[in-house]
Amino acid sequence: MIAFWIAIIALLALVSLTLALPLLQTSSHHTISRSDLNKALYRQRVLEIGEEREQGILAEEGESLVELQRSLLDDIPDVEQTARAGRSLLWIPGVLVLVVVSLGLYAKLGAWQEVQHWQSVSARLPELSNRILIERDSEVTEQDLQEFMLGLRTRLAEEPGDYRGWLLLGRLALDGNDPDTALGALERAYKMAPDKHLVTVPYAQALMMSGDEAKADTLLQQAIASDPQDLEARSTYAFMALQKEDFETAIARWQAMLPLMEKGSNREVMIQRSIEYAQQQLAKRAPSATRAQDEAAPAVKPGEFPLHITLAPGIQMPKDPYLFVFAVVPNGSPMPIAVKRIQDPRLPLTLSLGDGDAMIEGSKLGANPELQFKARLSEGGNVMNREGAFEGLSTPVSTATIPTVPIDIRIDRAL
Repeated sequence: MIAFWIAIIALLALVSLTLALPLLQTSSHHTISRSDLNKALYRQRVLEIGEEREQGILAEEGESLVELQRSLLDDIPDVEQTARAGRSLLWIPGVLVLVVVSLGLYAKLGAWQEVQHWQSVSARLPELSNRILIERDSEVTEQDLQEFMLGLRTRLAEEPGDYRGWLLLGRLALDGNDPDTALGALERAYKMAPDKHLVTVPYAQALMMSGDEAKADTLLQQAIASDPQDLEARSTYAFMALQKEDFETAIARWQAMLPLMEKGSNREVMIQRSIEYAQQQLAKRAPSATRAQDEAAPAVKPGEFPLHITLAPGIQMPKDPYLFVFAVVPNGSPMPIAVKRIQDPRLPLTLSLGDGDAMIEGSKLGANPELQFKARLSEGGNVMNREGAFEGLSTPVSTATIPTVPIDIRIDRAL
């Protein structure tokens, strides 16, 4: 702030000098003209005294010259004093008016209070960081968080290469329901992060808040595929389905999380409550349709995994369609453990896959800790035909507890 006021004073001094300079030059020219006039009059009078002496009119020439010189000397201080007085009276009031008007307009229209607050917050950034990030002070107010974000943005403007700072700013903006700030900060953090996985989930949340659900879905699928144990990514993925009121998909994604959590933990209890909420919403939405679907769906035998297969918008059913449903080991051999083929399927479709569909007679699906289910839609009965074929993949499912709600598989990508 001191540098700012120094700059203001320097500018006012420069403008004042610009205002006063023409007046000073005019006064100076005026003084020089009076001096020249006095000299001319002095020379003229000397000539007249000489003529008068020759004509015999003037008796004492010396006394007349001395008197003339005294008169000239007496006139010079009066001219200079008049010039100085003129300069003082003309430019000093103008400068005073300029200073008063300029400072008054700035005090009325300028943002000096905001600038002062901004600089004060920037100076308090270490203190706010300690209270919010380290001590986790319970008395931190919403105003403190806003000031911390302002100081953090100021520091990031000076050090734009700090991806952790952009990540922190993005998370704070997400908590404050500021999607524009969150998306801008997390997008920069995602581009700079050495490990994209650290930024994927909050970046996907910002994309969801901004309406870009397709990109958020892709990022979350990639995060889950790279780390199936990532509960944060799975939770966000389930919430994404809930936000779209796709309760069946949300239930399936939450159920896939249960085997990864400690039994009886607070997080497991929260997920169970979320599943119950989604089931209640399904029951309220169309109770008769739910009962009809349950009656139409084939009975699930012990050891069988219920599956619910849907077709994503924009995917066209091929001619002479066949649906192939596989069970594979996640991150293992691509060879299917069990398979089922359905001619001319009517999607959406609910079915089950179990030990009776195993590729090797006598093998048990439950012998594998985890399974993942694929659904492939192709033209003709040849599963190897990739032309015009589409596929969908479920999330990994633990075989320790067979889910009671069908596992969701959405056919949404071309082979």
